Amino acid sequence: MRIVAFTGRGARARIVICAALFLVAFAALAIWVRSGSRSAPDSFETVARQPEIYPDYRDTVVPVNIAPLNFDLCEKDADKVRIVVSGADASGNIESEIAVFSDSKIRFSQRFWKETTRRFSGKKLAFSTYIESDGRWSKLDDWTIGISADPIDPWVSYRKIAPGYEYFSDVALWNRNLETFEERAFFRARLASERTCVNCHSYQNYRTDAFLFHMRFNKAGTVFGVNGDLVKRDLKAEGMDSGCSYCAWRPNSLHVAFASASTFQTFHTVSPDRIDVLDGFSDLYLYDVERNELKSIVPPGDEFLDTYPSWSADGSSLYYCSAKNPGFSTERFVRNPSEQNPDRNRETLLIREKIKYDVKRVSYDEKTGKFGSPETVFAASELDKSALFPRLSPDGKTLLFTVTRYGCFPIWYLDSDIWALDTTTGEARSVDEINAPNASDSYHSWSSSGRWIVFSSRREDGSRTRLYFSHFDETGNFSKPFLLPQKDPIENFNNTRSHNVPEFTLEPVKIPERKILKEASKELTEYDKAKLR
Repeated sequence: MRIVAFTGRGARARIVICAALFLVAFAALAIWVRSGSRSAPDSFETVARQPEIYPDYRDTVVPVNIAPLNFDLCEKDADKVRIVVSGADASGNIESEIAVFSDSKIRFSQRFWKETTRRFSGKKLAFSTYIESDGRWSKLDDWTIGISADPIDPWVSYRKIAPGYEYFSDVALWNRNLETFEERAFFRARLASERTCVNCHSYQNYRTDAFLFHMRFNKAGTVFGVNGDLVKRDLKAEGMDSGCSYCAWRPNSLHVAFASASTFQTFHTVSPDRIDVLDGFSDLYLYDVERNELKSIVPPGDEFLDTYPSWSADGSSLYYCSAKNPGFSTERFVRNPSEQNPDRNRETLLIREKIKYDVKRVSYDEKTGKFGSPETVFAASELDKSALFPRLSPDGKTLLFTVTRYGCFPIWYLDSDIWALDTTTGEARSVDEINAPNASDSYHSWSSSGRWIVFSSRREDGSRTRLYFSHFDETGNFSKPFLLPQKDPIENFNNTRSHNVPEFTLEPVKIPERKILKEASKELTEYDKAKLR
């Protein structure tokens, strides 16, 4: 668009005339678009292939309330482009046509997209692509997007972090509106300290009235937000070997399940699986937010590594991951962390592939506050695999988890895939319709309706995790995943940060960022320590 500056005598008159002409042209265009006039060229040659677009939204299913699916047309020889968006029913019958002119950067207005998706909710949108090269028009094969009548939760929360841990302190927690392109940070770790890491955020019942996040290194502690109030706690009580990290709010009480773990990182220079994070030990605890008390969920000790807790929707069961300890000892790996022992490092590398996690479950009685005996839900170790991040659907019928060949940190393992288990039949399968070959897929979460999932994937470049979404229908099938929509699609490629631990919410964090930062920056005292009972 060329911008013309009006100066000197008559400038005001020129502005008025131009404004009037613009309004007339806009009105005419609006009438033409509403009339359903076809914008296809009068003559063209048919080309038997679909266009290349980025992101690839072809044949996906998207929610009726999703932000505009802007995309770039990757046709190098195109001098001009015309796109015709047509409403179609499930049988492919055209109900009406809506014309959109654009160059190779297809950018839909919020109003146009919202009206179009609502109008064709439960149906399909067909996209016809016409390109002009050397004065001749060609039409490529049409492609479609399904518009699901199932809305998606309006917000998603995630952590942004450098993909290779180059700057561990440059991490922040963000909320993104999925109905628009609004994105806001609610905590930036480097504002609290240049050597602070933040992760393990969690929300209760998809709301932000009760939320938390965990800080490590400088300013370490866990920040709780409950009904607008904030408090920072030290969840390493006397008698515990480590503080608490991986967490899950119980849906219907002010209790949080935590894993208390000591982890070790190993960075590889040759292996395509660049990073290992291994549990030296890990135990599960239940934290009472109101009483500031911790108690064991399963008996602590060195026999099993227990981590990644996740509640059922009614709060009656806790799912988690458990592995037989292949030889780590608390005394050796935790109580003497500064010991420079090459043998210990060598030992870690030798036994790391023996760590195989199963998915287990324990019942919880709210009246007595007691947990039942652990039972195995999915024995991944019998398949010589490791299962992580168990997440039960809101209706309790489908359990999602990540499967990889060993360990507890699948986000860097190329073989990491998302699996689904039918809790009625006990049958489990790899969800091949959403997994990418030779790329890590993990960190999945359910929407509040159970009709959508979000997960992190490295399928774009093998380095950064990006957010993908998939529809889960009544027959138990997932749709082709689609990438998080951006106002400018190239933002997904240019963004230098990984998006990790996505969680759906119905609203953003409402407490101001400055208030959260003030509480997070506090130095903790003995008064702030949790009590172990």
